[in-house]
Amino acid sequence: MGTYTKIDEVTASPQYGNTGSDGWGFHLWSNLLDDEAPHRLVLERFAEAYPQASIILPPYERYEDYVECYARWNSASVWIYYETILSSLWLWSEDRQAVVAMRTALLPFAA
Repeated sequence: MGTYTKIDEVTASPQYGNTGSDGWGFHLWSNLLDDEAPHRLVLERFAEAYPQASIILPPYERYEDYVECYARWNSASVWIYYETILSSLWLWSEDRQAVVAMRTALLPFAA
């Protein structure tokens, strides 16, 4: 089994799932919870490979949950949010092409 058990396609969605600005997003789902959740490590590796994405995660805290930051992709802002208790990583942007392209670049890191 890979790091993520399910990776959704990009779909139209408000930023916060049922509220917020209209845009486009996708989830990555894992069965690994809490400190085992893969989101931070995947994002750190992605940020190292793509420094132009300008991903700056907040400092790590044991039992962290509800972590968010932003990235730049195709000159657009992409909001990144993850929860360790539900083990989901959510990427969202008002720019559909940016989130589609970032999903494509992120997939090898999520394997």
